[in-house]
Amino acid sequence: MFFNRKKKRESELDAAFQKVYEEIRGIDDWDNPKKLEHYILDSCEQIISATKEIEAQKTEYRIITDYLKDIQTIQNLPEKQLNELRKCAKNIEDLTKSRENFLHKPSIISDDQFLIMEENEEILPMTISRMQENERYQSSIEKDMQYLEAEKSRYEIEYNELSGAKKWFRLLSLLSLGVFGAFLLILFFLKNQVYMDFSIIIMAVFLVGATIAMLLMLGMNHNQKSKRRTIRKLNDTIGLLNVERMKYANVTRAIRYEQDRYHVQNSHELNYVWECYINTVESQMQFDADNSDLEYFLKLYIRLLENIELYDRKIWLKQVRALIHPEDMQNVNHNLVERRAKVRARIQENTKAVKSERDEIDHLMKEHNYYVPEIMQIISSVDKLCGLNA
Repeated sequence: MFFNRKKKRESELDAAFQKVYEEIRGIDDWDNPKKLEHYILDSCEQIISATKEIEAQKTEYRIITDYLKDIQTIQNLPEKQLNELRKCAKNIEDLTKSRENFLHKPSIISDDQFLIMEENEEILPMTISRMQENERYQSSIEKDMQYLEAEKSRYEIEYNELSGAKKWFRLLSLLSLGVFGAFLLILFFLKNQVYMDFSIIIMAVFLVGATIAMLLMLGMNHNQKSKRRTIRKLNDTIGLLNVERMKYANVTRAIRYEQDRYHVQNSHELNYVWECYINTVESQMQFDADNSDLEYFLKLYIRLLENIELYDRKIWLKQVRALIHPEDMQNVNHNLVERRAKVRARIQENTKAVKSERDEIDHLMKEHNYYVPEIMQIISSVDKLCGLNA
């Protein structure tokens, strides 16, 4: 009701100002007394503006004072009630920190990895175990393959050496045969030219030739047997190597399937991603639990505040730390006291300016004996509006 009347007064005052200003606009001679009216009206407007500012500052002053009273009320609570309030505030602070830590914690795994882990959650432990076993088996097969490759190379070298020895035996046979034939020709030639008994020499040549032939035949036979044995071992080694290669291909295919499926390089990485997923899920569960607990303690906190006669309970939802830490409460109190002192100083300064402006109007009107009814009515309305009648 009061504010409605005040708005009505302001509306009437604005209409009066407008009427006088319209009259002033038509005046070209500023020596005219209307110039004084213009100055008085400007002063009245400044008084109204400053008064509105004073009223806003007084409202702020009252609010700050009420906040200071709330602090005093809380500090003077019974010890049991105050401890209960602080305990609840401490729970809210801890849960809020935990929640913020979760929200600002960098993601360990990507969303795609999390989705894959979630879809295969039931089979992943078994998959990791199987993949680890396959990798160990793959490593064992690689060692066997390396050994068989070495054996295969050794038998191939041995086979090539035996093949080379066979050629030498053949060459030696031909050479021995040529030498033996040459000796026989020489002996037959000498037998026709020289009258000697060459029978013993011929027998000796035949004996040596037979011995050499027998040795060459034994060597070639041994070489042939060794070559067949080497070929057999080489074939067996190649067969075993092919079996190992097939095993390696199968186990590698199984490992690559899991690698492509989970976008990892090996079981170690898959196990790491799985552990990250477990930690993320546990953190999410803790986050949900914290949210539930936080909601409970916030409701409890509000109920506890409702049992206290406070000017503004909502503000204490943002001042939880002040209830827990006395130094924070002191800082809040100190800041409010400083703010109230500044507001008080502005009120005093603006009040002084209003009084000075109003005294100046009276001084000018008295000096120029200028008491126009219409202006007097405006000044009277300003005095009522701004509370300057007293």
